[in-house]
Amino acid sequence: MSARISKHNPLTWLASLRLTVVLLAMGMYLIFVGTLAQVENGIWWVVEHYFREGRWGVVQVEFDVFRALLYPGSEQKWQGSHPFPSGFVIIGLLLANLLAAHAMRFKITGKGGTLWLGIGLIVLSSAVTGYTVLEPQTSARIQQDVMLMLGIWAVPMAVLGVGCHLVFGGRKAGIVLVHAGLILMLVGEYITGLGATEGRMLIPEFGASNVIIDSREVELAFVSDLGGDRQQHVVVPEDMVLSAHESEDKITDEALPLSVRINAYMPNSVGKAAFRNSDPTDISWEVSEKPTVTGTEQSEDRPSAVATLYEGDERVGQYVLSTWETIPPARVEVDGRVWAVSLRFKETHLPYTLQLNDFSHDLFTGTSTARNFSSDMRLQAANDAESRDAYIKMNHPLRYDGKAFFQAGFFQQPMNRNLGTILQVADNPGAWVPYLSCVVVTVGLSMHFVVSLLRYGRRARA
Repeated sequence: MSARISKHNPLTWLASLRLTVVLLAMGMYLIFVGTLAQVENGIWWVVEHYFREGRWGVVQVEFDVFRALLYPGSEQKWQGSHPFPSGFVIIGLLLANLLAAHAMRFKITGKGGTLWLGIGLIVLSSAVTGYTVLEPQTSARIQQDVMLMLGIWAVPMAVLGVGCHLVFGGRKAGIVLVHAGLILMLVGEYITGLGATEGRMLIPEFGASNVIIDSREVELAFVSDLGGDRQQHVVVPEDMVLSAHESEDKITDEALPLSVRINAYMPNSVGKAAFRNSDPTDISWEVSEKPTVTGTEQSEDRPSAVATLYEGDERVGQYVLSTWETIPPARVEVDGRVWAVSLRFKETHLPYTLQLNDFSHDLFTGTSTARNFSSDMRLQAANDAESRDAYIKMNHPLRYDGKAFFQAGFFQQPMNRNLGTILQVADNPGAWVPYLSCVVVTVGLSMHFVVSLLRYGRRARA
């Protein structure tokens, strides 16, 4: 007995190949306009604006992104935009399209004990693989060594292939696994988009740090020394700062020692010192707005703000707060405590420190081209048993506490001219997903190739 699914069934429309082609074309268009927009706005703005944001799942594609392509040299901006689904919406629809296709086209052919054995093998392999990525120590080990990761996954993936063969039959099992790998990759993009964070650590030679700096986001920080090496940080996030600037309302909170009104905010700025009455000891700071950095520039935006501080209803003063290191924080005293008030790039403080013992910057002989950057580090964890030496170089990161520390570059200290290291820090809970997705797709393609080869051999002999 069989049932025919009506072509008017919503599941039939959702699983259609035409929808797949349309969604892939929409994704290609979004990537195309994102690439054009990257020239003026930078890659991270494009990723957030076109792919991971969008009010109600819709982004506005500005007509101006086509200006440089169609009319090179034109400086007159084009006005207007058109709505378009965001990258997350397109990926979600592709995911639904794949799942619907599985539900309609890939039928279970196993019966009785064979079916239940296949289901048991699929559940067992999935549970073992899930354990390797969710158990902290095992996850840390396999993410530190990709070959170890692939070796550990080889057995459960082989078991998964056998289970799919028993459930779906030889002709369909490989295709099912290929689609499962694609679905896993789409899910991984959601995990990365919603949960991944990036920043950098700047550590001078023979110095140590536990601070990750994210130069794509700022915060208003109140910092007070508590004695020794302890400090109290009270932080206002960027969205609250921007909202207060637009509404012209004060930022108030019980945790803040003062309330703040943002009089002016500049996404990118340049600052300079001004001397009052030609007195070199009496310095004030001035900032002026400048265009934001485009995607073709190597520099980064330096936001600044002009803020008025209040103690209750009493005005304390107006100050220039800036992410430029040359502009010092405002210093105010409240109830006998001195607070340093600054606009800084977002900081994340880790419960452990990295100490730089030695930094190497090797060049190819006779050139200024870098051959190797490497940092000889000491990881000082809260638990001394976990403290260890670490060697970080290009394409050889340190992985600890779910984070990956990559060698990104170096800087030179202005005072003693010693070198320091710049580490790129990535915290991506879905970092393992692309590897697992590729393994699943590889197993599926291998099974499909072997089954097709055997079928061809049988037909040739016949």
